Amino acid sequence: MKYLSNAFSINMLPSNDVATVKFEKISLEEARNLLKRDEIFVSAVGHEGTAEILGNLLDRGVLFNRIAISLLDSNDILIVFQLKGRLPEGKILQEDEIKKLEYTFYKISLI
Repeated sequence: MKYLSNAFSINMLPSNDVATVKFEKISLEEARNLLKRDEIFVSAVGHEGTAEILGNLLDRGVLFNRIAISLLDSNDILIVFQLKGRLPEGKILQEDEIKKLEYTFYKISLI
């Protein structure tokens, strides 16, 4: 399964005593390719404004879906969007403001 989130938590890891996690910084284009329009993924984006920003960046719908991802397995891919800073509460960004945001995407998987 593919997941899209704006956070990573140790609680996402399997409940056994050892897990090896691979964090790979990826470009916006790589994130778009991993989350193609015709592919299903689970959104775990916990902030409505962030879901809107991601929809604009990825050029596809992204649901605001405040869920917890638990127990990733070796077949799962987690794409994490990380803003470099915080938006003010309730801030709605215009398209030109979105283009100026500093952010990073990570591809996270178990190995």
